[in-house]
Amino acid sequence: MSEQRDDIETMNADDSIHNKTKLFGLIAEHASPNRLFVMLNKEIKLHNADAMMIPMNIREDDFFFTLSNMKKSHVNGAYIAQEYQERAVELLDEADEFVQVYNKCDFVIRLGEKLIGTYLGKNGVLEGESLAEEIFKNYIQERN
Repeated sequence: MSEQRDDIETMNADDSIHNKTKLFGLIAEHASPNRLFVMLNKEIKLHNADAMMIPMNIREDDFFFTLSNMKKSHVNGAYIAQEYQERAVELLDEADEFVQVYNKCDFVIRLGEKLIGTYLGKNGVLEGESLAEEIFKNYIQERN
């Protein structure tokens, strides 16, 4: 399954990663076909923010290792695809009320060596561009 991406720009303003670039992952078994990272990177570029979301194809048996090691990485956070949202809860150091109510986590932020999680899918209406805008507004724009 090959997608045409020639006309889609997916990176930050100058298409590069620097020491201060805020990096976010999109963790899924098949992350590359998930268009969230493309939509979020367009939003980032539109606002000239120094950030980027990178798709991370993570197998089920590597999920625990990947997310738990994010605490000591340079990755600032990650969107977690549906297949891993329940498993992510056990790896959080802090969880907001939505994670506690729904027992799912679809977005984590790394603060120091702590993972703080939320569940953006709580109302069932955030997807596609509206999800990308929500992530940008609440987790990237305010932190730049």
